[in-house]
Amino acid sequence: EEKLKYIMNDEYFGFVDLKQEVLDPPHQKIGDYKECFNFGKFQNGKPISQELPKYFEEKSKFIESFEKACHDLCMKVLQSLAISLKIEDNEGEGKNWFSKRHGYGMKSGDNFRILHYPPITIEEGKVSEDINYNQDIRAGSHTDYGSITLLFQKEIGGLEIQHPYTKKWIQVPVVPNAILINIGDLMEFWTKGLFKSTKHRVIFNKENMNLHRYSIAYFCHAGRDVGLDPIPSEFIIGREREGEGLDESKESKERKRITA
Repeated sequence: EEKLKYIMNDEYFGFVDLKQEVLDPPHQKIGDYKECFNFGKFQNGKPISQELPKYFEEKSKFIESFEKACHDLCMKVLQSLAISLKIEDNEGEGKNWFSKRHGYGMKSGDNFRILHYPPITIEEGKVSEDINYNQDIRAGSHTDYGSITLLFQKEIGGLEIQHPYTKKWIQVPVVPNAILINIGDLMEFWTKGLFKSTKHRVIFNKENMNLHRYSIAYFCHAGRDVGLDPIPSEFIIGREREGEGLDESKESKERKRITA
């Protein structure tokens, strides 16, 4: 198949095949029942770190414009978070403390991903694939390893989040014309746990498992050379769980190795 020529590269950009990705190895017998394509950053209408199939290549300028619009929105969200945390305004940073560390021109793990969850049909009480829909899931439970994530969903649901204390899974409704924003591991580390990285998964729903599910995710990361020391905020300084100095490159490289 044409898409298999563009299988995910060492930079984690490219095509991810059905059941290739295993997001929750301890609890999954098979890989995630989804396929997706990961895009890196673009410059002047051309991808920086990957080759594209002709179909995407012909639409590269549109993909770049949408990707940059996602990044711009992330910067606004990060500025809002900085304002809420009352980050010290040293050298004019203040509300720009996060956004200055997430510049589009910086080398980072930013990832624009389009996802397709194929339908599962049931015949005579059995699913058409070797899948137990009461046990297997479309995307294993995991947290995102970036700063924040934007998620675009259509009307077909299936996303669940885990309550941080009760550990119960809660269905996430699909809100029309809305973008779901998720906190990632790096933001939780940065804030010493004040902001929680949400564990989530995508399950099979009996009522719509015979339908195609599509979604788009934009994973926003800090620059690879940005240190992850706790941020200068009165809400963070002195919190019990002291942050250990780390950089985004080491953290994301390890998480990508696990989830790839």
